[in-house]
Amino acid sequence: MSALTVIAHNTFKETVRNRVMFNILLFAVGMVLVIMVISNWTMDQQAKILKDFGLAAISIFGLLIALFVGVRTIYQEIEKHTVFMLVSKPISRWQIIVGKYLGLAVTILVNIVAITLCLFAVDYFIEHSIDWGLLSGILLILLEIYLIIAFAVFFSTFTSPLLSAIFTLIIFVIGHLAPSIRLYTQLRPDDAGNSILLAIYTILPNLENFNIKTAVVEHIVLPPNTVANAVLYGVCYISILLVLTSWIFEKKDLK
Repeated sequence: MSALTVIAHNTFKETVRNRVMFNILLFAVGMVLVIMVISNWTMDQQAKILKDFGLAAISIFGLLIALFVGVRTIYQEIEKHTVFMLVSKPISRWQIIVGKYLGLAVTILVNIVAITLCLFAVDYFIEHSIDWGLLSGILLILLEIYLIIAFAVFFSTFTSPLLSAIFTLIIFVIGHLAPSIRLYTQLRPDDAGNSILLAIYTILPNLENFNIKTAVVEHIVLPPNTVANAVLYGVCYISILLVLTSWIFEKKDLK
């Protein structure tokens, strides 16, 4: 196997232990509780609440895993001095970053696939069919989480896990406020802080590009290429972040 594959595989093994089953258990218990609460409602109401809850739960669980694992990945290697063994081998530093990221990405994918199967099972129990349209929403949730992981890994190269988590959460919140920031600058163009707000809007990701939860639950027809454009946007942003993270890690003094 290549160095990249080995690092990704080891990262996956380190992070997946005791997490996948725990997340599935939490999700399954949550689903059961929701079904108990809505058991006397109409089938349409049950299905909509189930899907809303399911997509929100996938997003929240994914974010928490990304935060708890992503912010520690590089910092922990440096603190435990295991990174010195890696850099002493014929392995480029960018391979360490990308390998760690890929390992985390696979961990998230395993979690979300497992939770999605639980969601589909309960959906089938209620509607006697599976709403495959949810897959596009889940795909963009996965991509959003991948972007959050990229930020978590980026911050973990030069600050502590606590600060990395705080910075990553700030990115998450601002990213979802991006349309509101843009609207504010348009409605009040003469405000002194507009240039700062516009810079924030331009530089930081617009995470609302990945938010189509309402559309998939309500079966609203999206404009053509909405999902494809969001995927392209996410992949480009993640690629830029990984290049920047690799460059910072390359310049970092590990002594």
